[in-house]
Amino acid sequence: MRTGHLPQLIRELVHRLRVPRSLGTKQVSDAAREHGKVRHSQGYSIPTIIEESRMLQVSIFHTLQTNLNVVDFSLLLIDVMAIADEVDSQLKQTIMSFTEPVAIAA
Repeated sequence: MRTGHLPQLIRELVHRLRVPRSLGTKQVSDAAREHGKVRHSQGYSIPTIIEESRMLQVSIFHTLQTNLNVVDFSLLLIDVMAIADEVDSQLKQTIMSFTEPVAIAA
């Protein structure tokens, strides 16, 4: 499944926006790590995973743009920075798990 990971990644992103943390704060994302393992098993390449993450950000920012009439502009910039930070953090964790050696069961 190509989008099965998205609900949990979005939940983690929403949590990040509701519980503010400093930019660059590391939060472990089990969903992102699992996503990397799944993409590895599906034969994806790292550039394809990066493109997938870029498309997610574009989609999120397009949704913000479409809904500007209900956006709190006093929070917009910090929220956009938090979204980008969280999506990039999840991408990093996805790539790290994607490149981890696969354990072979004995």
